[in-house]
Parts: sequence; structure tokens; C-alpha cells
Amino acid sequence: MEKLSAIKKPDINIADAWEQYWNKTLVNATPILWDANVERAVVFDLPRFELLFNTELPLIDFACGNGTQTKFLSQFFPRVIGLDVSKSALEIASKENAAANISYRLFDGLVPEQAAQIHSEIGDANIYMRTGFHHIPVDKRELLAQSLRTLLGKKGAMYLIELGTGCIDFFNSLLEKYGQLPYELLLVMEHGIRPGIFTAEDIELYFPDFEILSQGEGLFQSIHKLPEGNYATPPAFWAVIKHR
Repeated sequence: MEKLSAIKKPDINIADAWEQYWNKTLVNATPILWDANVERAVVFDLPRFELLFNTELPLIDFACGNGTQTKFLSQFFPRVIGLDVSKSALEIASKENAAANISYRLFDGLVPEQAAQIHSEIGDANIYMRTGFHHIPVDKRELLAQSLRTLLGKKGAMYLIELGTGCIDFFNSLLEKYGQLPYELLLVMEHGIRPGIFTAEDIELYFPDFEILSQGEGLFQSIHKLPEGNYATPPAFWAVIKHR
């Protein structure tokens, strides 16, 4: 199996690729790499941003997937909107992680006009984004950043946690040690989606008018268990940003 690269990515339609992945997940009930129990995921994230978010604004769970983290967030914020590019992902979310104050909506972050439409409806919003950026090819990242800037407006703050520096080396080390990448990652990669990295330098590049309120490094929690019994946890970068 060829090693992963942080630069080389297949030329794919990202929206179609995610729908293919989530549809297969919906039909076959296959495991989801990043769908860690909330106690290992958003519970760690919440203290990093909770006091920095204006709770009068709606909270968007950007790239919400099947809504596991979305439902937890709905306990702390009065209005939560789960956005995802996959209709199948939202079908799972609506069935398994519904709540009275959650609405789920189909949304393509690489189409900024859709972000403008949502902003015209709900105004500025806070954003929680768990690994929604790292896999986007460099030539398309500005489109996603434009959508996020539009949704945030002047008042919203965004918490993001992404695969960070060293994650490609981490996965390649698993490949070298065990002869294959994690099965749950391969389920994603078979649709052309590849992991990447996102750093503080990327925030400066794509959000030049924003300030970093808080940031740090850590580990990203996955559901993949290594032969030794511990979970695979690639390096992660997190930050809270807001318009200056």
C-alpha cells in the first residue's frame, strides 16, 4: 500500500465522495473513524470554547456527520444547526440524534452562495467544526474559508479541531508497523478522500481578519483500536477564532 502524502490528493468531487461514503455507512452500518463517544470527543472540546461563545447566537455544527457531537452540544446551546454535505449522513443524524432544539440541513461548504443564504436567514452564528477542513485540497480551501467567514460574520466565534502537524507521519507509521492503515480510515479513502493537516499558519492565511482567542495541540480521538488495545490518536490542532 502506498504511503499517505499531505500534498497529493485525488481530483474528486468532494460532495459526491462524502455522499458515497455516508450512503455506504447508512446501508451497511460500517464503523465511522471519528465517531468517538462524546466523553472522548466533544466533552474535551467544550471547555475550550464554551465561555468564548455568545449563546445568544445560533451554534452551527459544521460537517456534523451523523450528529453524535451535535446532540451533546444541544444540551448547552439553545439553538443548534447541523450542516453536512451528505444527505445520507443527515438521514442518520435525524433518526439517531434528534432533539427539539436541533435542525439538520444539507449544505456544501465549497459553495459560498449557500453560506450567504443561510446567513441571510439566521444572521451571525458560532461554529463548532471537528475535522471539516484538513481533507480539503489546497486549491479548494479558500472556498470553504469564505463560507465559514460568511456564516460567522462579525459576532460569531469558531472552534475547530483538525488533524495537525505529524498526522501523516502517524498514519504512515501505522502502515509500516502493521502492514495496513486503520480499517475505518480505508473505508473513507476508498472514495478518494485523504487526510491532511491544518495549522495556525492556515488560520492566518484563510482568516486574515480574525484573531486567535485560544489554541493548542493535542490528540484526535478515533474509534480504531490498535492490536495493543489502545486507540489510534493522531496529532491534532485546535483553536478558537473570531473576527477582529
